Amino acid sequence: MAWTPPKTWADGDIPDADDLNTHIKANLDALSTHAHSGAAGDGSAALAPITTVTFVNQGSTPAAPGSSKVNIFSESETLKVREGASGAAVAISLANHTHTIAEGTLTITENYPDNTTGNDTYEEMATNTFTPQGAKYVTVHTAIYATTVNGTFSGTGYLRLLKAGVQTVVRSKSISTGNSYGFVATDVYIEPTASSTTFSCEGKADGSGLPFQFRGGGQSIQEVRCE
Repeated sequence: MAWTPPKTWADGDIPDADDLNTHIKANLDALSTHAHSGAAGDGSAALAPITTVTFVNQGSTPAAPGSSKVNIFSESETLKVREGASGAAVAISLANHTHTIAEGTLTITENYPDNTTGNDTYEEMATNTFTPQGAKYVTVHTAIYATTVNGTFSGTGYLRLLKAGVQTVVRSKSISTGNSYGFVATDVYIEPTASSTTFSCEGKADGSGLPFQFRGGGQSIQEVRCE
């Protein structure tokens, strides 16, 4: 079904059936197919080059576009994209977008606790109260301690980190008489809550014979800005 160039009418012309069928009906039928072949009356199958697109502020995140679909929109003058049936809205990084990488607050406790352990009970070795800055920061919590083994102790030593009294990571190592050991535990908290928080480390040993001792080391809490 092809497009027929419309007739140019003159005053006094009276349309007959051929005019109505050829110049009006046929062209309406052609338009109804929406073929977009590029032929006259069908338009083009491809969009012409676009110079600019202005997105009106959406105001809030629109509903998910559905499976295999993508929304591109402006929210608070930030260009965002949302994909699929339930994807989250993600900001599109623009050419002038920058990230600030910098060290933040550093808190250190270095000590010589001489904590004797061996009854499978954790003993606190260092504690610090620290207020993270929250958004755009990560907090790195690290503890490093050396140990000595006394007498005939044989078993497993443990070093753990706690955030607000809750264990976040634990490191263990088999230990035996006549050897020295080093324990390292570290964890990273992404954008932790910006409120006063206690970070601590504890050690213990589970085994038989005389206990071993955490003799020296410390913990650090370091903030790094990553956005």
